[in-house]
Amino acid sequence: MFNRILVAIDGSPASEKALTVAVDLAIHYKADLTAIGVAEVPEIVGTIDEVDELRESAEGHFRQLGEAAVAFARSRGVALRSVVVRGHAANAIVGYAESEQMSLMVLGHHGHSRITRFFLGSTTDRVSEHCPCSVVIVK
Repeated sequence: MFNRILVAIDGSPASEKALTVAVDLAIHYKADLTAIGVAEVPEIVGTIDEVDELRESAEGHFRQLGEAAVAFARSRGVALRSVVVRGHAANAIVGYAESEQMSLMVLGHHGHSRITRFFLGSTTDRVSEHCPCSVVIVK
């Protein structure tokens, strides 16, 4: 049923829970598992140098999260591929899920985002609405 699973990671407790669920689902369905981190740059910055510095910092942060996710999955007997993409989190996740023909998206109910909502984080809300595949929201 689910042969390609994508899990969003951002270092939040909710994304850590989502990773655990995604690993369990990958085991159950014998699915390929990919973790995605999205390096966003603030909309307002002072100089081009600040943009480059923020981008490098964000990408490094998500590479570290990806390495930790790979190690966690490996400890459970699952091979996990980790990717870091640039852009707006919801758009980048949906775009990646579509381009890679994912069959299931797993994400936490809220994470580290600039905008918070009462029930769902804005990224979770948008991904669940626009993702081309089934979505599991982990609380």
